Amino acid sequence: MKSNIRNAYYLRIVIFLSIIIIPIFNIDLKSNQVSEIDNRMLMNFEDIFTDSNDSRSIFNNASSYLNDRIGFRTSMVSLYTNGMDMLFDELVHPSYEYGKEGHIYLKLPETAVNLKFQEVFSSFIKDFQTYCNEREIKFLYTLEPNKSTIYPEYLPEGYNRSTENLDYFIELLEGKDINYLSNVDTLLNAKEDPEYKDILLYNKEYDAGHWNETGAIVGFTAIIDRLNELDNRVGRFDITNFEPEEYINETLVASNFVINEETTNYNLKEYNIEYIEDYEDEIIRHENFRYFTHYKNLTNTEGPRLLIFAGSYFNNKEKFITGNFSEVMKIHNYRNVIDYEYYINIYNPDIVLFESTEYTNTGYHYPINDMEEKTYIKSINNYNNLIENNFVYVDNKNIQKSGINITNFVVPIESDDLLYAYVDINNRILDCKINVVEDNLYVEFSIITSELENIDSFDLYFISKDEERYQQINIIYNY
Repeated sequence: MKSNIRNAYYLRIVIFLSIIIIPIFNIDLKSNQVSEIDNRMLMNFEDIFTDSNDSRSIFNNASSYLNDRIGFRTSMVSLYTNGMDMLFDELVHPSYEYGKEGHIYLKLPETAVNLKFQEVFSSFIKDFQTYCNEREIKFLYTLEPNKSTIYPEYLPEGYNRSTENLDYFIELLEGKDINYLSNVDTLLNAKEDPEYKDILLYNKEYDAGHWNETGAIVGFTAIIDRLNELDNRVGRFDITNFEPEEYINETLVASNFVINEETTNYNLKEYNIEYIEDYEDEIIRHENFRYFTHYKNLTNTEGPRLLIFAGSYFNNKEKFITGNFSEVMKIHNYRNVIDYEYYINIYNPDIVLFESTEYTNTGYHYPINDMEEKTYIKSINNYNNLIENNFVYVDNKNIQKSGINITNFVVPIESDDLLYAYVDINNRILDCKINVVEDNLYVEFSIITSELENIDSFDLYFISKDEERYQQINIIYNY
């Protein structure tokens, strides 16, 4: 009898330890993995040390890495989440939680006030705007709201929502004279408009992280109106180009959590848009944030070219904006926007639209160090009456190029007095990146390969550190 009790006791211990140990031994160590239930990239090991000077941050990141990567995570979370909802009417999920009257919100941690980030981010946007305007490119920044900002009345009982980050950020945008649109105000105003009084701009349950397509139409109408003020070729949003269709959503976005909610989508009546795949495999993007689209409008060839840096609020919503432009190129904004010169060199847009969302305006998506260390490149047109001088040596014989549809140039140089570098190709000035690799200095730039046809040379221009001297070097190049 005692033996049976002892064996049962040991069996419980083995089962308990197996439940703990087996998931740990099946931890996912692969890089660049996507979570099906969180709709995001899982944290990579190197991300643990993003802020190596902050031990608390490293500890929190390590904990997040383990939570992300532990074995059988998707199955365990789905089973537990649906079970808790059926038994206790509780939504226990890594991304979502219940508010009042069955409304679902993204997970609602206590707001971490970070005024330093708002200052650095707004200064980065200001420099970005100046960069574009100096090159005769129109610029607009747009801010999208959280669902909790538009519908705070359905938040969980007792949740203390802070708007300190948002309020201070908008104050900075105003004070720095940034051309911006707050769709926070746009959606709050629409919510009170009789036309939308009884229509939700975010779904009650489905996709709590983004506006629904009705909310998107409100937001995109405001965006297009503002872009039309910058360039009257844009025109206005025309709802008659779309027809509504009702959908039933059976699970939350990127989750196996069961729902049954009807939502309205809007489909183009005539699809005159061509998707361009030519550059998708070559254009450089951050390994964790790779969303990319490029469309040509077959019926509006005279419209302006629009380059967008945007997040998931714009995913699958390009249909609301493509009709107003000859081309629309969209790059995932997180981290990629730091290298805006690279994308502008390639796409040569008429207008740049930079969008971010209230809940993503944090140091993870737009690292403070990267923004603070960003080199702002003045336009070559700012310089007049410079003295020609030799302070750069270019090794013509070792110029490297790569790529098929996009050609990337790497030009080895020698100089200890170089501030900026530019290249003139077919009377178009591109800004060059100055890169140091193992004490070797390089000038780098990328351009669409078709722009190199029928040319056999290009000119490099260099500006000295004192900004009083320049040097021009002709590079012989056989296409």
